[in-house]
Amino acid sequence: MNCTNCNTPLINTWICPKCGQKDELARKIIYASNWHYNQGLAKTRVRDLTGATNSLLMSLKYNKRNTQARNLLGLVYYQIGEIVNALGEWVISVHFQPEDNIANTYIKAIQNNPGKLQSANRIIQRYNQALEYLNQGNMDMAIIELKRAINLNPNYIRAYQLMGLLYFRTKQYAAARKVLVRSLKIDRNNITSLRYIKEIDAAAGERARLKTRSRDGFTQINDPNPVVIEEKSDNKYTDFNTGLLSIVNVIIGVVIGAAVVWLLLVPSVRQSEARKHNQAVVEYSSQISEDNKLISSYEMENADLKAKNQALQDQIDTLNSSEDAAGSEDALYLAIKEYIAGRDGEAGEYLADVDKDTLTNEDAIDIYNTIYEATKSSAETALYNDGYAAFQNQEYMDAIDALEKVLNLNSENLDAIYYIGASYQRMADLENAMTYYNRLIDEYPTSNQAVMAQEAVDEILEASGQSSDTQSQTEESQNGL
Repeated sequence: MNCTNCNTPLINTWICPKCGQKDELARKIIYASNWHYNQGLAKTRVRDLTGATNSLLMSLKYNKRNTQARNLLGLVYYQIGEIVNALGEWVISVHFQPEDNIANTYIKAIQNNPGKLQSANRIIQRYNQALEYLNQGNMDMAIIELKRAINLNPNYIRAYQLMGLLYFRTKQYAAARKVLVRSLKIDRNNITSLRYIKEIDAAAGERARLKTRSRDGFTQINDPNPVVIEEKSDNKYTDFNTGLLSIVNVIIGVVIGAAVVWLLLVPSVRQSEARKHNQAVVEYSSQISEDNKLISSYEMENADLKAKNQALQDQIDTLNSSEDAAGSEDALYLAIKEYIAGRDGEAGEYLADVDKDTLTNEDAIDIYNTIYEATKSSAETALYNDGYAAFQNQEYMDAIDALEKVLNLNSENLDAIYYIGASYQRMADLENAMTYYNRLIDEYPTSNQAVMAQEAVDEILEASGQSSDTQSQTEESQNGL
């Protein structure tokens, strides 16, 4: 912000130090930034580090020169194990306020403790190795590497979250929940940890419900009409002692017995068999109904597990896509380390290995730009000298590597473009050589390097039995077709 009257820069003040004019818009911006800083400070006191990070980032959006907010944000990053981000915030803070800045103390405390920097580097390497094992499908080794990273820094929340995710993937719900709860002791309102715990509770609850259902038995059906068989005592009669009467009595008894059997016993047997049949039908129907319910529940569980598996696969794909960003993060970390130590040339060389397009964090991009502006010239010169010396010593691959880094820092270094093409030509890789020579001829036709490139192209074409005119005619005929 600059004064609207005299254009004097206003640094953390809304009253111009030169002309004394009061800028109401600047006052509102500074007050808003301080309000969000106070919110972040209050949240750090109750270990709501996620909320504190959001508030402090909002404070810096209003006023990027608020060094108090930036220093506190660095401490929050340091607390959750993001040491690279912490150092980045403190470096930017010192850039804005070189004097009377407590960030100098934080940086010196880490700089004077080489073991701390080495430990931070090992933590990042362990985490990246876990990602590599995960990409190979070896989850057991990934968990071991994450445990080693946590042993080095018990506050590294990202390691806790990835370990919980892997336990959840292998259905070790209790272990996954325990790990994620431990991360919440560091940051009580971490959204990612809370979401993972919710998914774990949902999966474990459904599993318990299905187990309870599978323990249900069959209902016993009581017979409402039991068969009662009564026993009668036979009365003994005395009758005339005649043979005919005895025969008649025997026949009558047999007939009566047969009638009793036919009228009472046979229907009872048939009813009993019918009841048994009906009971078997009811039991089989109940069994089929329970089986259908279990099949339906298993199908629903299968669909839910497929959806959750797809969601987890998407998260793993996201982690895999961040693997390339991890390499740039390592290079940026080494660049910060060398820059803090005052070795601008080495910092610039490491910065040449950083792919800026993979940096998604705005603070990381700010750190990259800050170190880039400070080290661009010296790093470019050093890398070019190394590449040219390698070319002179006929070490062409080393020359190409060094000169490609020069182009990463300055894509318009014409000497670097020419000697890359010359190195490919010396290696008989004429296709790549022609690519770099044509780049000079097409984009910088008036340069001395373009003249030398044209001579080299003519030499290549002459050796292959062609000429520049023949090549031009061939390209025109191909374009016409």
